[in-house]
Amino acid sequence: MTKQNPKSLRSVTAEDLLNRTFRPRFDVLSPWLRSEESAVLWAASGVGKTMLSLSIALAVAGGGRVGPWNAPKPLKVLYVDGEMNLQDVRDRVELLVGTDGILGTPEEQSQALSNLTITARQDQTVGKAFYDLTNLDSQNCLLDRVRRGKINLLVLDNLTTLTDDLEDENASVAFKKVQDFFLNLKRLGVATILVHHSNKGGKQMRGSSALETTFEVIIGLKKPSIARPGQASFVLEFGKYRAQGDHSLDTQTWTLDGGRWVTSAHLPDDPAENPFFKALKSGRYVSHAEIGRALGVNRSTALRRVNAICAMGHLSRAEVNELFRRAKDLRELDETPDDDLEEEELEDHLW
Repeated sequence: MTKQNPKSLRSVTAEDLLNRTFRPRFDVLSPWLRSEESAVLWAASGVGKTMLSLSIALAVAGGGRVGPWNAPKPLKVLYVDGEMNLQDVRDRVELLVGTDGILGTPEEQSQALSNLTITARQDQTVGKAFYDLTNLDSQNCLLDRVRRGKINLLVLDNLTTLTDDLEDENASVAFKKVQDFFLNLKRLGVATILVHHSNKGGKQMRGSSALETTFEVIIGLKKPSIARPGQASFVLEFGKYRAQGDHSLDTQTWTLDGGRWVTSAHLPDDPAENPFFKALKSGRYVSHAEIGRALGVNRSTALRRVNAICAMGHLSRAEVNELFRRAKDLRELDETPDDDLEEEELEDHLW
């Protein structure tokens, strides 16, 4: 392929830039994915990344919702799967559309089923060439299909199975062709989600740091400390997000319960990282309500978070009550004139 002559590159003055009218961008999945943006969703094998990706694809296609996120309107979605048996894909779609958790009305279900197109490697005849994001001819074929199909969201599942010639995912030079492909999708106004694997430890995304620079959004799924056999369950964390979000982007535990995603606040395994644990230990708060006000939540939420700390065995309820009592004693101590206290009395109140 002949490289473009740099002399022919388009430039614009600052004045012309301010006067230019741009194609309006719109929410594909609020609040974190808009048209012309790309995201990578990574996890270890078996954590639930394909189930979440299919849920997002169905929600966007039908104008539905996934957990706390919503798709404002039905859009055209193309889902490209590089490894899963099509029957397994069918079973997952059947589960997800079988309840009102993602698609709340018959109209949304109908829209989703007609707007979502799935192209799977295992559905092709033996020897049939499949999409390869490292091959320019294959890229152009997929770009043409996206253009002709007026696709709004492209989901690619996954990087390893859709890059036949990418021998080393850690090599930034080798990833350059893939980067160019995602830039072309942005020029077409298409939103893209790339599904990817974690490294061997399951704590980081696999591959070159060049991969991170390509995407506006990076989402990691990690195994929860308490496994839920037979259910897709993970801790979802945004590692990168360029726009303004809301509390739905907080680190949360996600669990698929009968086709419906249930989210709950994630409590770190290490209590020292838990803001509610730290608030209890600070000696500054005498009640759940005070902790809630300090951390920006209501009393009921603070109570649930503290109860969760107890359930994880980090503190007993008796210890929580004792911490509140000591905080009250310290507060009363602070309100006592210093001259009225001997040094030994002060030491008796410290813990």
